[in-house]
Amino acid sequence: MIAIAVVAALILVALKMALSRKEVSETEEVRGPMIHMSGIYSIVRESPRKGLAALRPDETAIRRFLDGINEDINGAPIRYSEREALVKYWKAQVELNLQEIEKGDESGAAFYYYGYSWPCPVCNEFVAKGNFVTREEIYNYPHIIPPFHLGCPFMLNAHHGADIRLKGGTSESDMAPFFDGEKPPPIPDWINVVSLPAGAGK
Repeated sequence: MIAIAVVAALILVALKMALSRKEVSETEEVRGPMIHMSGIYSIVRESPRKGLAALRPDETAIRRFLDGINEDINGAPIRYSEREALVKYWKAQVELNLQEIEKGDESGAAFYYYGYSWPCPVCNEFVAKGNFVTREEIYNYPHIIPPFHLGCPFMLNAHHGADIRLKGGTSESDMAPFFDGEKPPPIPDWINVVSLPAGAGK
């Protein structure tokens, strides 16, 4: 009788475990699509590389544009060496900003703030150091990723909300939302402005 009772108890435990596994499996199947449909997975994991590449000029287009430019907005002459420096700087800035976002995705950053290596008289009319955007805003509007024009020094920096020190001399008091509503504010058009970066052509 004891042996029968033990066997029966084991059967009941096995049945209970099987039912529990089925419930967990069904819950996971339901949660998976819900998370995907909410956009959380795509926003956090999807790199903005493709979206930005579709909006920004390639190297050929930049060189073609610069062929007709003889000086920058400050009147500095643009020779062959400056043209090459501008192309190189543009590519480097695009890559640095994309890498910062991709690293932020790995660490779960939800906010990014704008900073720069030196003040930009062009961009300062549109965006201020410390203005921040959410990862969702970047996902929806990849054109807000710097650089905004040839020679633009602006960068996006990941911010986790508990950072004590911010990059580029930015302080917590500088932090303010870049968006004033649902739509992004205007930003410079890359084809309208050329500003030689510091040390260009040297």
